Amino acid sequence: MRDRIRGTAGVALLPTNEADEALQRARTAMNTETRRLMDAVGRTLCAVNPTLAMREVTRLSYASRAAARRHGTATPHAVAATGLLLRHMPRVDWPEPVAPITRAEYGLRLIQRAGL
Repeated sequence: MRDRIRGTAGVALLPTNEADEALQRARTAMNTETRRLMDAVGRTLCAVNPTLAMREVTRLSYASRAAARRHGTATPHAVAATGLLLRHMPRVDWPEPVAPITRAEYGLRLIQRAGL
């Protein structure tokens, strides 16, 4: 009896890599809400000052504003939505761009990535 309990406890403590990877993919998958927020950010970037250079601080600002507009300022849902949105919005400064990108070009990339 004691051997069975030890054997069961030992097996239960070992995590499976496949399950961990699947759980991580599920947590970071782009859901419908993230797609809609990304599409809205992309359309806003195309409409507001489209010829200005896109910067990383602009990306961060628009993601947090879109999530706050949807879920309220500094709520747990807004923080989670901002994190998912930033995970799927490509960085502007990494790797270092060959040429500066405009807000409209970046917005079109976001719209295309959202796929709506």
